[in-house]
Amino acid sequence: MTISLADHIYAGLRAKLVRAELMPGMLLSENELAAEFGMSRTPVRTALSRLETEGFVVSLKNRGILVKELSGKEVLDMFEAIAGMQAYTAEAVAQRGGGFNIPALEQVLGEQRAATARGDYAAHMEHSLAFTAVFLAAANNTFMLRMVEECRDKLMMAAIVNYKRTPHQEHYSSDAVNERLLELVKAGDYAGLRQAALDSYTAVRERAFRSGQF
Repeated sequence: MTISLADHIYAGLRAKLVRAELMPGMLLSENELAAEFGMSRTPVRTALSRLETEGFVVSLKNRGILVKELSGKEVLDMFEAIAGMQAYTAEAVAQRGGGFNIPALEQVLGEQRAATARGDYAAHMEHSLAFTAVFLAAANNTFMLRMVEECRDKLMMAAIVNYKRTPHQEHYSSDAVNERLLELVKAGDYAGLRQAALDSYTAVRERAFRSGQF
């Protein structure tokens, strides 16, 4: 399949936004982006329009394109939705049978722990969200997986932006949460698994308000 110029620019800009190479509050210029990518303004405008639809940037009349700041409520809403889907997945597996892909969960969690150990926070978040996707796959619900895909990059961006702004603070880590979820999966304790998923959101919410980060 042929990748259009707009798709190429879109992918490049989205990657920079997710990795917080373009921080919230920055103004982007169509002319400068066109020069950077060596293309005309038309595909740049198309790419920016798509990013605006997805909520990553905002167009300001006569000023440029503003990199959007995700609100604390947006971030917490996404965490809450994920916790709810994890709780549902535990119930679905308990009621319908089937099971979790334990080797895949172990592998992703191992990669997450390794990222934590080497201080690579971006990789930690990436593998943490990959763990979530593997976990939710047990429900065999493609709509839920699409929702996680949509949330992933925004949660990545919010976490890395916060990490860059507060380099000397302790930052959110899901190591303990995902370790506990995997432990309960292996034990077949689906009631405990459901509660652990819900408790994880409560902990995130309390931490966010206590730290004043959101």
